Amino acid sequence: MALSLEWACGFEQFGQMSDINQISKPWTAQVNGGFNGISTITGVRSLQGSGVTPKALNLGNYGGAGVLWKVPDIGTRYLGMGWYIGGLPASESLIFQLTASPPTWTGTPAPDGVNITLDNLGVIRVRQNSTNTVLVASNSYSLNANTQYWLSISCNPHSGWVTFALDGTVVATTALGINFSLQYISFVTCGNNAGQIFIDDLVSYSTDGTDNAATLVPPRSVWTSLPNAVGDQTQWSRIGGAVANWASVDGQAYQTTTYNTTNQTGTFDYYNTTDLPGAPSVIDGVVVTACARKEDSGARTLKLHARVDGVDDVSSAVGLTTGAAFWYLSAAFTQAPGNVSWTASSVNLCQLGLEAA
Repeated sequence: MALSLEWACGFEQFGQMSDINQISKPWTAQVNGGFNGISTITGVRSLQGSGVTPKALNLGNYGGAGVLWKVPDIGTRYLGMGWYIGGLPASESLIFQLTASPPTWTGTPAPDGVNITLDNLGVIRVRQNSTNTVLVASNSYSLNANTQYWLSISCNPHSGWVTFALDGTVVATTALGINFSLQYISFVTCGNNAGQIFIDDLVSYSTDGTDNAATLVPPRSVWTSLPNAVGDQTQWSRIGGAVANWASVDGQAYQTTTYNTTNQTGTFDYYNTTDLPGAPSVIDGVVVTACARKEDSGARTLKLHARVDGVDDVSSAVGLTTGAAFWYLSAAFTQAPGNVSWTASSVNLCQLGLEAA
């Protein structure tokens, strides 16, 4: 397997459902309402470190409600996530879409791509959106209610395949006779109180082309570390009365009145972070996430840094637009600085950095 981490989200960074609409890079998100929320109990599957409350995404209890993600067009994509459903739907209901065009509503089929459905007998179907043709159907009761699964979905949208697997077992897989650019992914709930769906530990991978329809995303946990001390450089100014720069940004959700700021390019702020809650043998990458906004009319970009022992890896510059909203910006670092594999020790030593560019 030659999968490479593209993005990850454990949902610990969100204070409320509306925060998800502020995701800006590399994915963007649009919440389709229906009593969605951020759960701290049901659907939560990962241990978290000191000071971090574990959270999961509740897709809601209104038929067709969910989240529409706009994703980079990387060709074949592999998704993994913790997936919990409270009850089977009363009839066949859409639960995922993989499309080139955005649907008008997460629960309404788009004009292209494919959708994945679940019915009252626990049957998973993959349908072609343009014709509504069933490409494959699973056995009955391929999944059960009130059960936490590790879900793996892969899609090669260029006359390739779709594979849907639960806990390491392929439930449904089919060849695709269509071509489309995979740029939108819909996560959809079944639409009744018993059938609420919860998502946790969402991970996305690209491939070098050696992977195929039988390749599954192995179970993963997304652990969240928060700033807890100053790093090697402190060059930004504090707003809001925090005692130190790291304390301005140490919350799980962003604060609109307490933050760090700079009006100078080439300035840096680094933060040490809380240690991992365990020592995993395999670490696919570190995702650095910042919430940022631009207040003036000049051109400004932000670069995200991962620093270990004074050596940095740096993201590409992210352009910022003027406005009152804070936006979630992320960069995945699949190798530790120095082009070596991440270890628990190097993650715990890693400083997160911001550069005004």
